[in-house]
Amino acid sequence: MLPTTSQIVMALHGVWLIACRKPISKVHFDVSVEGFWKSLFAAVLVLPANMIITYLTVIRLPEVDYDLHRATQDLLIYSVTWLLYPLLVINVCIFLDKYERALVYLVPYNWASVPLGYMFAAATVASGHIFNTSPLGPFLLTIVYAAAIFLFFEVARQGLKISKLAAIGVVVFDFIYSIFLMSVLESLKS
Repeated sequence: MLPTTSQIVMALHGVWLIACRKPISKVHFDVSVEGFWKSLFAAVLVLPANMIITYLTVIRLPEVDYDLHRATQDLLIYSVTWLLYPLLVINVCIFLDKYERALVYLVPYNWASVPLGYMFAAATVASGHIFNTSPLGPFLLTIVYAAAIFLFFEVARQGLKISKLAAIGVVVFDFIYSIFLMSVLESLKS
């Protein structure tokens, strides 16, 4: 059930084409149920980037005691966030009688997380080390956030075949949902 290297490369190329505002192609994404499960492998690919961000934002702080228990909690939170959003999207699409669009949206959405994860990691590294006393660090993070918003907007617009306004709504919902979910899951840690 793991994707092959060529499937991963093809999907990441498809993400690049979406970023260039080219139409989603079935050649680049396997939008079957099996393809959806394979797209969740993106979580494994982006995990090192997430670990870099965690290290630079949490672990290296002297007042934080980051042990195996906390690392396990973070890994569980990471896994839950990867699984709950697709579950929500699939159920909403079923409710709206648009199930056939759910996987066409979710598969590229998952693969888009890979380059974005590494962009955020690079921006976090640059913000914390290179530009520590410069306003360039926050500016760099702002650019990466803008790129993420744009890419997820295009994935929603093309994958769900919805208007630009509706795609903005999907991206805003995703952002609010992610913040809410992370807040709830973080509050459960203790």
